[in-house]
Amino acid sequence: MSEEITNLLRNDSGDLKEYLKINKIDLNKLSKKLLKLKKILIICGPTCSGKSEIGILLAKLLGTDIISIDSMQVYRGMDIGTDKQDTSGYNIKQYMTDIFEPDKILSVVEFRDLVDEIIKKNFFPFSRIPLLVGGSGLYIRSVVNGIDNVPAENKKIRDKLKEGIKKHGAINYYLRLKDLDEEYAKKISQNDTRRIVRALEVYEITGLSFSSFQKTWKNNKTTYNSIFLGIEMDRGVLYERIENRVDKMFEKGLVEEVKKLVDKGYGNCRSITQAVGYKEVLKYIRGEITLDDCVEEIKKNTRKLAKKQITWFKSESKINWIRADNYDNIFSLIGDIFKIIQKKLENELH
Repeated sequence: MSEEITNLLRNDSGDLKEYLKINKIDLNKLSKKLLKLKKILIICGPTCSGKSEIGILLAKLLGTDIISIDSMQVYRGMDIGTDKQDTSGYNIKQYMTDIFEPDKILSVVEFRDLVDEIIKKNFFPFSRIPLLVGGSGLYIRSVVNGIDNVPAENKKIRDKLKEGIKKHGAINYYLRLKDLDEEYAKKISQNDTRRIVRALEVYEITGLSFSSFQKTWKNNKTTYNSIFLGIEMDRGVLYERIENRVDKMFEKGLVEEVKKLVDKGYGNCRSITQAVGYKEVLKYIRGEITLDDCVEEIKKNTRKLAKKQITWFKSESKINWIRADNYDNIFSLIGDIFKIIQKKLENELH
């Protein structure tokens, strides 16, 4: 977390609140309007864009907590590689982190149901604004729009696909998916067996492409009234931030973190073998690559992940984008975020 934001959080954000007041942003009135309309706020964007820091600061200013929308932060022991933020010192609770062991297979539907329960039990009944922060676009969309149209898992079809991948390799099934649903295939890695299996499973059940279901989600009745705030920046700046983060991950002990997970018996779990930052360190631990190659692979794969996230989020017209690297101070950035929220509320109330 940047020193500027850390200082603001420690000092109760008094100076920032005064800045907002001068700029005619009344946090008390704004919060009441958000609650009256039962709005949820969503901070999204690619990895390393600074959305987590911004989310923490917004939670502090609005007197609320955060719901992490990250498919990997749900797992215990996966801290450094997922860049989990410790918000306990700021009196901010983070939901949907550290709730399962890494061998838990968590579906999008189950993730959505857990978040839905958290919102209904821990936010609106206590006049707290749900603040969702994350970069997992599919999971965000599942919470906001629902995914009821997607067929349930079919064990027979799924097991057959998994067995086929073991025998013939993931790339062959990825190419098959590409022929059937090029649009979705472009969004995922050719090694992402979980998503390859799911997309092919849906096709075998329905005869329809997985991407066609995703399109229908956009047309579904929205489950929650939401305001989307997307954090973006120049691609070169983003990639530089990725390089710095990866270097810091190793300084903090990423290799040791993965070794502990392997020692606990989680080395073959999907969460470890698929997650960027973990799968590469596994290769290093097993002697398949050097440490330098491991670092470079993580940087390369994180850049690829960021590109996919950008592509995903850019397809969502509801997102109000904030170009974070256009600001030379956090006050102006947060001020403009609240101006967007304020304008959205005014348009809806009139």
